Amino acid sequence: MYSKQESSKQTDVRLGVDKGSLRLQFNSRVSQQFYGKRQKYIGLGRSDTNDNRNWAEGITRRIQKDIDYQNGINFDPTLNKYLELKSNVVNLPGSLPIPTLKELWEEYVNWKVDTKQISNGTRIGRYEGSFVYLLKNYLNKPLTEELAQTIIDDLCARRTNSDSIGKLFSALSSMSQRAINNGTLKKDYFAEIKKFYKPQKKSKQLQEEEDCRAYTIKERNLIINSFYSSQKPSFRQLAELIEFLFLTGCRPGEAFALEWRHINLDKGWIRFEDAYSSVSKEIKETKTNVIRIFKFKKNSRLAMLIDRLNTANKNCSGTDLLFTKLNGKRVSLDTLAGVWDKKYSEGRVYNGIVTTLVNEGKLQYLKPYSTRHTFISIQANNGTDLALLADVCGTSVDKIMKHYLQPDKQRELADI
Repeated sequence: MYSKQESSKQTDVRLGVDKGSLRLQFNSRVSQQFYGKRQKYIGLGRSDTNDNRNWAEGITRRIQKDIDYQNGINFDPTLNKYLELKSNVVNLPGSLPIPTLKELWEEYVNWKVDTKQISNGTRIGRYEGSFVYLLKNYLNKPLTEELAQTIIDDLCARRTNSDSIGKLFSALSSMSQRAINNGTLKKDYFAEIKKFYKPQKKSKQLQEEEDCRAYTIKERNLIINSFYSSQKPSFRQLAELIEFLFLTGCRPGEAFALEWRHINLDKGWIRFEDAYSSVSKEIKETKTNVIRIFKFKKNSRLAMLIDRLNTANKNCSGTDLLFTKLNGKRVSLDTLAGVWDKKYSEGRVYNGIVTTLVNEGKLQYLKPYSTRHTFISIQANNGTDLALLADVCGTSVDKIMKHYLQPDKQRELADI
């Protein structure tokens, strides 16, 4: 029997050096238990100097203490709780300082905005919103190969948001390529995963269910009429907007930006040249950066809708908005969601028109953007030329076929 003195106790984690950089090495027991590997190494992104070694040894002691307690119940395999220890970072002589992921990401996103590759709204909603949320645990760490692998392992293990994760891997690779060109990074750690990551496939049945993104004409009219006949003034106020979205297939942001100067009743056209971003709260160009004309016939349902709006706003100027809330302010996506789906106020939930109809069993729930799907599907299934439809809706024939065209399941192939 041997004495269980501290000096004879097995060490589960050791501090090592690899090519001049400090790293942690876990024994086989801990590697298997917490990482599922025979041998786990984790680089610390610090060169082997006295200051960095003192910092790393402090981390090693904290890790060993947590592993020792009740079979590692306090141990954090991500090392987040330990890497928060502060140190004076000293890099290898002549080597590049290792920037944090946050520094690289912010420079990359600002460059994308400055070069007009993305809009400010896309930056706020996607690059500083959903993408940063996925990266939040890693932003303040130096982007080493070990950190990149940890990010890859984490994101690949997730069972949701696979489409966003695939786009994020592409963005991280592009960020790395830019950093290499700028001389702030040596390698693109995300190049391979960008090529080979595949979003989780959905069953054919699930795809068919999710592809049902358009309402029928009967369902469309039910929604429109329900807005007009609502007992709530805030719902009736936006009835014309809902009908307009269904009758033009324009994007909601384009309708929010419409002013009377964009309408010519005599010539029968609407000029879509701007869009309102509900995220950045600014007027920007349309999604395709193309000004387009939407023509309508004199006695059409759309012409009568615009004529009613014009009659109700006789004293308006060219810069007045077509659609406003009861208080006269601009409509946003939040406003639209409140009257369409539901609104939360003072701890209570108030259902919108479509959610109410769904609860009554009268239709299935589709998002407000389905107004665009519905318009394009109805037009295409009634023989409208797809090239014309693509032009007036600001899209392409390929996108209509892939994303918007809702098959008419009542039609059959011709017997020829």
